Amino acid sequence: MSQNEDLLLLLGQIAKSRSDIRLLNIYKGLPISYDTSINSVGEFEINVSGNRQQIACLYYQRETYLQGDKFPFLIRSQVISLNLDKENAVLADFEVAKSDIGKREQIRVEPDEPPIAYIQFVSSGYEISSSLADVSAEGGRIYLEAQLFPARLFQPGNEITIAISFPDNVSQKMKKISTKTQLETRGSKPIIHTNLPAWQNGKVTITGRGKIVSVRPELHLNRYRVGMKLYFQDLARMVILQYVSQRQAEIIRDLHILSDELYSRKK
Repeated sequence: MSQNEDLLLLLGQIAKSRSDIRLLNIYKGLPISYDTSINSVGEFEINVSGNRQQIACLYYQRETYLQGDKFPFLIRSQVISLNLDKENAVLADFEVAKSDIGKREQIRVEPDEPPIAYIQFVSSGYEISSSLADVSAEGGRIYLEAQLFPARLFQPGNEITIAISFPDNVSQKMKKISTKTQLETRGSKPIIHTNLPAWQNGKVTITGRGKIVSVRPELHLNRYRVGMKLYFQDLARMVILQYVSQRQAEIIRDLHILSDELYSRKK
């Protein structure tokens, strides 16, 4: 019996017991997950219910994940068809998903206009810059072209310092706090704290430290994907938390717009 057949049998048992399950999609870094129920189980497929936002994710991504207390793992499935009127979907081609899907302690958001990250390796002083693919207050991911990838430096565990420039959407109150704190006087000599946010030309730049935690080749795309654990303190952390919060709101609003556009087509 194949993995797909084993999983379909498991889903049949879940449907009979009416156990709770959820659909999970990762939309621009944001987990979109709602309760669902299995309406029917066929020879090769299942039919599940959804809501407008989840159905929109299924339409645009053509896949979803199934999770539940009765599942020992996450199940990945392909979307075969959608019924917008009944708000349900037919799923098939089941497989066990990677264990890290949806497991991050903090949500990483995908930027609309990716900010530039300036990375310096502590051991060598080597510097490199790249746009951020996603970011949270505790981690981030970048992509580097295969032909420019310095494999010797990008090893898990290697320590880095990082500076990231974000659009300046930070409150004026936070700016005043930063300006007041950055210059402290001992006699007549100011002490500049370079780990605090700096505002210039409509950008706010924060600095922190971190380490490389994962390196995965994506050679079919001629690039490497690099995951980083990041540490930000005080106002720098406040800046990135505010950015992530604002970006979450934008992503949710974007998803509602996509959902409305999708359902307007059937009228």
